Amino acid sequence: MPLTRWILIIILGILNTVTSFTLNLSILVLGAKSVRTGQRMNPGDLLHRVIAVVTMIIQCLLVSQGLVWSFFTSLLFIRWFYAPSIMGTLTLMYFTYWLTAWLCVYYCVTICNFNHPFFIWSRRNISTHLPHLLLLSAVGCFLFNFPTVWTARVKVTLQFAANSTRGPTIIRGSFKFQPYYLHMSSFMGCFLPFSLNFLSIITTVTSLLRHVFKLRQKDSVLSRAKDRAHLNAIRTMCQFLGISMIFYSNEILFFSKSPDPEDLYTIVGWVIFMFFPTAVPLAIIFSNPKLRKLFTVTFLSFQNKIIDIKT
Repeated sequence: MPLTRWILIIILGILNTVTSFTLNLSILVLGAKSVRTGQRMNPGDLLHRVIAVVTMIIQCLLVSQGLVWSFFTSLLFIRWFYAPSIMGTLTLMYFTYWLTAWLCVYYCVTICNFNHPFFIWSRRNISTHLPHLLLLSAVGCFLFNFPTVWTARVKVTLQFAANSTRGPTIIRGSFKFQPYYLHMSSFMGCFLPFSLNFLSIITTVTSLLRHVFKLRQKDSVLSRAKDRAHLNAIRTMCQFLGISMIFYSNEILFFSKSPDPEDLYTIVGWVIFMFFPTAVPLAIIFSNPKLRKLFTVTFLSFQNKIIDIKT
């Protein structure tokens, strides 16, 4: 691989890792402050913290894969390394899709004012059943990814420099995944939470239109507050939907051909995956006023310290 491309990937990886950890730590710091002050943790706060922890682990896995790919390429094609590495990355990414889907469902259930028995029951019991849903999602993501990784095959080739068997060799390889298991895991880990997210958006938009239609002749502060809550929830869910679409499409393109660590398309796909642990917490922070304020204050204080050091 050309040196300039290698340096560019290293720089992008460092910047993305720092940004990802900063965003996720902001979420965890606010959660710790809330616990310290005795505030009750609602399901949304729980989902925020779990997402922060999971995306930090994903970032660590992607960084470790990048380091191995840069300095110890041969390890990529050893089963005891690539199997748990791919398994962990796919499982946690799919689990994050489900976490954002459950977060959208939580927004939908708590904001929409439908009188249907299902919404009433969900609003009352979501706090109780959410941990079970998260556990079921995590176990399901692992089980559906297991056959995908277990049946994967690696094709390794040795390239000799200058057409000489005595010269230095270059190890290249590509991964081959069984289409059936890959499509099944993608359906369960990507398409289903994507559909749940989309359904939550449709339901929330319907609730907003219904609310506006009923109160269009009333100009009350309460009505405007409900409208803002609806719009903020819809905007956040659309952001999650957009993130899911981007990375789901990238996954389809990434696995549509046998991934080769030396192939440019594989490298670009892996770099796009690197931004996943940054995009999700970024959407959470800018949708939550408290998180947005904490992140802004932290960023400004860090910037002021840098200016003081320079001066």
